[in-house]
Amino acid sequence: MKENLITVLIFAICLDAQAMTQNKFIERLKNTHPFFTQLDLSLQIKQIDQQATRANQDWLVGVKTNFKNEDVSDISSITTYNNLNTTSIDFSATKKIVSSGAGITVKHNWKNKSKAEIASLNIKRNKFSIDYFYPLLKDASGINDQLNTDLSNIDVQISRLEIAEQQEIFILTQLKKFIDLAYAQERLMINNQRLDLATQELTLVKQKFTMSVVDKVDVLLQEDAYQSAKQQQLQTQQDLNFLRHEMAITLDIDFSNVRAEFDLYQGYTTNDDNLKQYLLTNSRVLKIADLNQDLLERQLKSDKNNSKIQLDLKLGISSEGENSRYTSSISSQSSSWNIGLDLSYPIGGMQAKSAIEKTQIKLARAREQKQEQLLNIHAKANALKQKIQYLVEILESNKMQIEIAKARTKEEKRRYNNANSQASFVISAQNNEQSASLNHIQVAKSYQQSVLDFKATIDQLLP
Repeated sequence: MKENLITVLIFAICLDAQAMTQNKFIERLKNTHPFFTQLDLSLQIKQIDQQATRANQDWLVGVKTNFKNEDVSDISSITTYNNLNTTSIDFSATKKIVSSGAGITVKHNWKNKSKAEIASLNIKRNKFSIDYFYPLLKDASGINDQLNTDLSNIDVQISRLEIAEQQEIFILTQLKKFIDLAYAQERLMINNQRLDLATQELTLVKQKFTMSVVDKVDVLLQEDAYQSAKQQQLQTQQDLNFLRHEMAITLDIDFSNVRAEFDLYQGYTTNDDNLKQYLLTNSRVLKIADLNQDLLERQLKSDKNNSKIQLDLKLGISSEGENSRYTSSISSQSSSWNIGLDLSYPIGGMQAKSAIEKTQIKLARAREQKQEQLLNIHAKANALKQKIQYLVEILESNKMQIEIAKARTKEEKRRYNNANSQASFVISAQNNEQSASLNHIQVAKSYQQSVLDFKATIDQLLP
């Protein structure tokens, strides 16, 4: 008896000394579990992909060199071009101005023509040019050039919400195990108390049997009750240790530190406001649905723009000089400029029309999917809200049942001590009291886990 009482006291002291609160449990989980690191790395990949979509804004620089030797003695009577050497270097830099859809190209061309037989034939030519085009219809304001970047920006927002959703699902699963731990601790305390009581009763009935106050059958009944209480206590201890070992590995902490500080009977007040409107405003799943629609709407803008005529305004300016000296070919140059329009349009435009129709259908489907998601989330949240309310009533009923069971046990013991009842009735009453207490914490566990489910459904589980 003393050993059982000491075990209960030591267990209670350990719980108080090293217990984890729910917030500490979540914090430890986030800091140690690789699941969260994986999600962070996934987001980093998305962000890198987002940066890559801006590659069309980079300057594209090119250099091209060429050497040419001409021997046209068999096809031309002009001997000047026989054995003519031409060396050329072309520099170019091109940039797309995605904010307007325009583009600019800067070029510098240098050529040197020489012939070994004619020393005076050494001509150097330099040409500078700037070409600019501006879309007037198709890709006006750079709507198509910015498409991938715009889609990627939305995709990153979706990824952030999806990661939060995955975190919430994972934490919900782990928090339910945390509740299981708190439940197992409470259950062990109840079973320890029942074992301690059974030990006391067995000692007492043996003393009475020695004094010939009770029969042998009463001793056997108490021994059976003791063994049943001991088996329940051992099974509960095993279940608790299994949970503690699992959490010790998950949280990367010592087994002795796995203790839950959690009140299974703490209440939760559900929001009585318009639940549907709350979900429309705050649900991550619905926000993701809205962003998916934004993706398609942005795509549709480009699809419609792609159906327009390709009409570009083109402007160009150049200067060119030629001399036997390089510096003179640069300082003495003739300039020219040009302006024009480029127009092209596919007759029929089947590809553009098909793209528009396909995106419109996808957008309509996405809107219906959001409505379906809203119905599902609303129905689930409402059902959980009702379940929580019913569990509150059951918990109140459990309290009354425990009080009744305690009163019955007290009365059966009084009758037994007065020789007006049997030992089996006392044992039955004690077992009934234990069952009522165990049923109470079982309902409390179900209540707390239902609260977690409700919070997760309406996205209140994560801060």
